[in-house]
Amino acid sequence: MKRWYVLAPLAGVAAAAGAFAFGVQSWRPILIGVVITSLLLWARRYWPEGTYLAWPLAGNRLRGGGSHQVTRLARTIAGQATRHDTTDPGLQYRLRKLAAARLHRLGVQWDDPRAARMLGADVHEALTTEQFRPGLNGVEVIIDAIERLDTSPTPSGTRPRVRA
Repeated sequence: MKRWYVLAPLAGVAAAAGAFAFGVQSWRPILIGVVITSLLLWARRYWPEGTYLAWPLAGNRLRGGGSHQVTRLARTIAGQATRHDTTDPGLQYRLRKLAAARLHRLGVQWDDPRAARMLGADVHEALTTEQFRPGLNGVEVIIDAIERLDTSPTPSGTRPRVRA
């Protein structure tokens, strides 16, 4: 510790001389030397050797967001493309839940006969059948039908009002 009482002022003088050599004029090299000296003395006194600062804790990863759902759906669809002979109730459930939510916004329940008319009979049946085995084109048709619900008028002919 005592050697730092000698090394810190020497480092400050060296920093001041270096600043003066690079063209810093007036009282600024002296200020630079004093700041360097004080920082080194403070660091040695209040930050003992062998002491390290703790790493900050990593925050919790956010889950359940929209991008997470899209990623899960994309992985499911990609897996469905490789195995055509297996059913995927998870994909069917997510697509049916998405379609039911879009229909609910329009004021139509999933069991309502108007839901089959709005989605299309083949899409509605594909989402309610026990054997759900669409290929990539079938999934694309189902997603297009669900997305069309937002652009089509409601069964009564008017768009629903969004409550603020």
